[in-house]
Amino acid sequence: MPIYFVSRTLQGAELRYPKLEKTALAIVVTTRLLMYYFHNFQIIVKTNLPIKQVLQKLDLAGRMMKWVIELSEYRIIFESIGLVKMQALVDLWRS
Repeated sequence: MPIYFVSRTLQGAELRYPKLEKTALAIVVTTRLLMYYFHNFQIIVKTNLPIKQVLQKLDLAGRMMKWVIELSEYRIIFESIGLVKMQALVDLWRS
């Protein structure tokens, strides 16, 4: 259940980041804005990207490594969204 909405416009080089790095940036920006929530609660991030596997790599460099270090102090759980369209079709046929 969403409890907060955070919005930010990408600027400059951020516009050219790959989708995975944009997602990681969104999580980092959110942790900076809502650090009190992130320190006190376990946070679940639902995404269809393999961000958990990327953030656990040991050979990251540059900004991704910096973000991994910054995110490591929080209790973040990454869950897969799955196929939303297929679930909607299944729900449609059940009713």
